[in-house]
Amino acid sequence: MVGRLTEDQMDILENMIGSSPKSFKLLYSITRDGRSAADFHQRCDNQGPTVTVLYNPRGSIYGGYAGVSWQSSGGYTADDTAFIFQLLFSGKRVVNTFRPKNVSKALYFCHDDSPHFGAQDLKAFSKIVSLNTDGTFNLNGKLAVGTYYHSNNVTNENINNGIMVVTEMEVYAVSDEARKSPPKGTAWRKTPNLNAEYTSKMTEELSLIKPQSGRGITDFRLLLVGPIAAGKSSFINTVMSAFAGRVIHKASVGSSDNGLTNKYMPYPVRQEDGSCLNFRLCDTPGIGEHSAMDVVNLHFLLDGHLPNSFQFSHSHHVSTKTVGIPIVVILTKIDKLHEEIEDNLADIFKCQEIKAVVDQVSETLGIPPNHVFPVKNYHSEMETEVDMHGLALIALRKLICMASDVLEERISGSEDSLAESTAITESDTA
Repeated sequence: MVGRLTEDQMDILENMIGSSPKSFKLLYSITRDGRSAADFHQRCDNQGPTVTVLYNPRGSIYGGYAGVSWQSSGGYTADDTAFIFQLLFSGKRVVNTFRPKNVSKALYFCHDDSPHFGAQDLKAFSKIVSLNTDGTFNLNGKLAVGTYYHSNNVTNENINNGIMVVTEMEVYAVSDEARKSPPKGTAWRKTPNLNAEYTSKMTEELSLIKPQSGRGITDFRLLLVGPIAAGKSSFINTVMSAFAGRVIHKASVGSSDNGLTNKYMPYPVRQEDGSCLNFRLCDTPGIGEHSAMDVVNLHFLLDGHLPNSFQFSHSHHVSTKTVGIPIVVILTKIDKLHEEIEDNLADIFKCQEIKAVVDQVSETLGIPPNHVFPVKNYHSEMETEVDMHGLALIALRKLICMASDVLEERISGSEDSLAESTAITESDTA
């Protein structure tokens, strides 16, 4: 598994640590290796210097460096090289290094604790961590820089947004050797230039795709499923905008603890002349603690047998069937990863930070990286933007092509089954 730290962030940490070039090897990931202190110690004890990195859902990245090996017991331990750091705050680059006031209490070793710096100046968690329905983790530790570490007059809320919730926590072994960095400007995914010519070609190509004839299927239905406020409805509006030539706001978007979407709603996509294309984007309620989209409703939704405008509720469920469908992941809000990304969408496939997230999603869900697509949806823009359209259309083409392949396979399978059944019948009556 490739960690989420980017080359630029490794450069920053390398400068903070000092002395010589550094390499970073991922030892532990909370999403991959487990949510307990025992899991952490099994992978990270006696591994030499380490960097612990926490990523929270509000776009902040912070953590700590330990210059000596973690142990399962021993109490306070001296480390004159240890420090707490931050790399991003709310999606913007904010670099700070917080050094120890009291070197003799820089680290704390305990078998029940994950990485623990000072008197809970930074303690990730103890014992075991709870997993939220949206895939985030509630760390039961604490951030209180200022006791045994200098705060540099930075409040803790301006480091972790006042929450101990993370989308990922990683621990890297740090070694004294130069790492091999990819050449600057090298694309990790080859795509055409995201310009007006390309988006025009893509919209024309996608407008011509139709389901295989002869089966009564008039359009593809592309189902969007994800957490509350993930950007499903915004993605629908972005795709519609690419074909309409103007910013569309048909699917409801906005901020709400329970989400604004509460129905299964297929949206047709229209061209500038008003004609409908042969696919629909199907919006669904966001998955969350208080959402009507619970595990039961999600299971039956994936069966593909819900009527249009089906009203989801906690008490009303539908019948039982299990049909697998192919998965494509749309990574929305990629501009939140780094403040410079929003202004460089055309170079998104050269950004190693985006690649790290794509690789992580691929590893976590067990799907190929080419099934994961970064996009940015319309939010505050008043006019259409070619780069945004290009990213959305690349993802849309993958969705439609996979739907077409699955439909063809199932039609072929049905015909084969019918042929076998007919052959057996004829044999039995002969």
